[in-house]
Amino acid sequence: MAGPLTRAGRLVRWFVRPFAGQEPSFYRAVTACLLAAGLFWQMNALNKTYTTRVSCPLAWHYDSARYVPLRPLPAALPVTVTGQGWRLLRANMGWGTHPADLRPVPLPGTRYLPPEAWRRGLQTALEGVQVNEWAGDTLRLTFDRYATRRLPLVLVSDSAMEKSVRLTPAVAAFRGPATLINALPSPYPVALPPGTADTDGTEVDLVTPTRVRPSVSTIRINQMAQAAESVRGRRRTSKTSKN
Repeated sequence: MAGPLTRAGRLVRWFVRPFAGQEPSFYRAVTACLLAAGLFWQMNALNKTYTTRVSCPLAWHYDSARYVPLRPLPAALPVTVTGQGWRLLRANMGWGTHPADLRPVPLPGTRYLPPEAWRRGLQTALEGVQVNEWAGDTLRLTFDRYATRRLPLVLVSDSAMEKSVRLTPAVAAFRGPATLINALPSPYPVALPPGTADTDGTEVDLVTPTRVRPSVSTIRINQMAQAAESVRGRRRTSKTSKN
């Protein structure tokens, strides 16, 4: 009794037998017919109406000099739309599609835009298709005002070294979201790199939280004259005792 593979082989040979031994022009004609049939089928399918999900790019417009988003604003939004196949294909491929202009009111405490604002911007960008719904959960907004605060700087050390050094500059300005700026300590600590023995003339980086920009990036540490003379005296005493 013939198995499934044997029956499948017979079926393939039965289908291919009429095409065997034909002239090359015959195969070209068959190929042209198949391509034409596929093209007409595709064009007919694209003339119908479908519902699908597309990704719409977003363009945010707000006063960026006064307000800052505390979480990254999404660059695109998945939306469910209904329209003709040709228009949906164009939207999926990004042909002639413009970003949706969104204009949030970036006041502290803002969590979302009114639905009519979303729909207006999306419908304008996706011209020719009907916007049905969008993923509203991914569009939560959190804004804060920019703030600037000047703070004195202080050296953080395990010894009394911070009392005998001078920081240049001694005061720095910090700019960022108001909630972060108001939480900065005063005076603002400057830490020495691990293993630093002689601090005279040392430059250290001013480390700040993310989203906070200081007016200077490095701080120079110099020992005061009395402290430097004391250090040199201790070094001379140490050399004399060794001799």
